[in-house]
Amino acid sequence: MSSVNITIIGGGACGISAFTELFLQLRIAGQHHKVSITIIEENDEVGKGLAFGTKQPGHILNTQADLMGIHLAEPQHFSDWLITHEAKVDEEVVDNQGKDEAFTTRRLYGDYLKEQFEHYFALAKQEGMEVEVIRASATDVTLLKSGFKVHLSGDGTHFCHYLILAPGTPVANNYPDLDGQKNYFGSPWPSSDILENVPREADVGILGSSLSAIDALMTLADNDHKGKITFYSLDGLLPRVQVEKPEPYSCRYLTIRNLHRIQREMLRNPSITEVFRLFMQEAESYAGRKIDWEKTKRVGKPAGKLLKEDIAIARNGGDALMNVPYALRYESSEMWKMLDESEKIKFKKWLGGYWAVNRHGMPLVNAERVIKMFESGQLSVLSDLKKVVFQKNKKHFLLSYGDESKTEKYLINATGPASAVKDMKSGLIKNLAKGGLIEPEQAGGISIDTENMQIMLKGRPVPRFYALGHITNGLLLDVNAVWFNVKTIGGLSQHLIKHFISENPS
Repeated sequence: MSSVNITIIGGGACGISAFTELFLQLRIAGQHHKVSITIIEENDEVGKGLAFGTKQPGHILNTQADLMGIHLAEPQHFSDWLITHEAKVDEEVVDNQGKDEAFTTRRLYGDYLKEQFEHYFALAKQEGMEVEVIRASATDVTLLKSGFKVHLSGDGTHFCHYLILAPGTPVANNYPDLDGQKNYFGSPWPSSDILENVPREADVGILGSSLSAIDALMTLADNDHKGKITFYSLDGLLPRVQVEKPEPYSCRYLTIRNLHRIQREMLRNPSITEVFRLFMQEAESYAGRKIDWEKTKRVGKPAGKLLKEDIAIARNGGDALMNVPYALRYESSEMWKMLDESEKIKFKKWLGGYWAVNRHGMPLVNAERVIKMFESGQLSVLSDLKKVVFQKNKKHFLLSYGDESKTEKYLINATGPASAVKDMKSGLIKNLAKGGLIEPEQAGGISIDTENMQIMLKGRPVPRFYALGHITNGLLLDVNAVWFNVKTIGGLSQHLIKHFISENPS
């Protein structure tokens, strides 16, 4: 193998995007013969992961196709791919929009990811670059003077000079006492576990009510589930419904310019209170009227009634609370960087739930299926979840919410990805934290340099060590958005290659 090795832990969307960009930039720079790239991936197919390896038609991307391309500066690459593969994709495009704006099934997107990886993996070999895939789980990392030793499942090891963590979205470990209990599913993925073990006539409890819960619900609905389904969550909030084609809107008040003005005039970073005031101004400007903010509160209101209203709003072009956050999608992460850590924590505590349901809505096609389940009485949502206990003598789960309780024989944890490192159900992440190779951020995720994605320890970058995706969720905001992760991969690739060339001059 070439003298210098770059290893990427994780072969999902982030991992293969990083692989592709690194190969392209190394090839263009004429450095590809000096470097080898290794991908460590535990799943059978590189690119798909658990979520995109699904076979369920109801598992739909929550982002339009024109933002899902995995190539730097080409967010529309996936929508272009849809057009060129029209014969293959017609049944996988789930609404009647043009291909560039469509929502598609996750399984189709998985096919796209796999195809992109296989093409560039073969091209790298053809161009004389050494590349390989190690099919194993990375369990730990040892920092060496000359690089990293990656510990693998089955007691294997792998040495590399540069290491990129791209482990995908971490499963939450928020109910560790339930792990291993019969009829408990710690994640909606893989969906096959649920379908093989939950009878169609059985009642099912789902922990959570966000997009992950909608995925779990669609798994059941796609397979003609007959039993009653109950969402149990802290706030009882469902995602709102995405507008099919939002009108372009440019913000006037909640802008990077105005946040910088606060920095310049006050000699400090903006507070969440100031940011929210600007948002209120923006929303009222968008709406063209004063908003009764008390009426916008959703907690405590019937989820089915709200969903019915949201479907009507989405069909009518959306409202200020949805369309302003959508208009901010390219600026929100830069704004997030301008907040102190204490303000980020306040945001997540005070406004995080509302931001999530408005910024990350469900596609209309799924919303229409969900409302029918409400109307038939098959689906219900219970809020103020306080405790979940498995009662061994009765072989069921006791869920306490508000002043009441209810039992379920089958329970799916769909609370969504973990934010804090301590809540991530990943042996690798746990071991890295225990070994002091990553440093948790109070606002979530790990400490990184947000310009080049280098991992930081005690305020200093760890040379040649990088991270991508959800594990950076505290310092970056849109870490579940493909277009945003691809943007961060651009900065990472430039930094890594510049460092490599400086250490290995021709």
